[in-house]
Amino acid sequence: MHKMVVFAKAAEGRTEELGRWYDERHFPDLLAVPGFVSAERHTLVTVKQPDGLPGWDFMLIYEIEGNPMPVLQSMGSLMGTEKLPFTDALFSISTLSVVGLSQTMQRN
Repeated sequence: MHKMVVFAKAAEGRTEELGRWYDERHFPDLLAVPGFVSAERHTLVTVKQPDGLPGWDFMLIYEIEGNPMPVLQSMGSLMGTEKLPFTDALFSISTLSVVGLSQTMQRN
């Protein structure tokens, strides 16, 4: 299982709206994309932050099964369509997305 972690910032004054959009629209849409198996939303509380980084509102964690590259390509081709629409409640210029490729280690 691989993980995709996204740090997202809401447009000014729209944090609650963005949270609802993730829960009610984006997560169900994304979980309809083959390969995505789970989605979580976490509200962030900044403890320590280097200068120059945005103050993100949410950390989103997605689980992807199988080879993540075709899953991410499929997701990318759907972004901005009715199947996976954007919202202007997201300050998208501040979004950071990373994918962690799992490594399996077995005992000899």
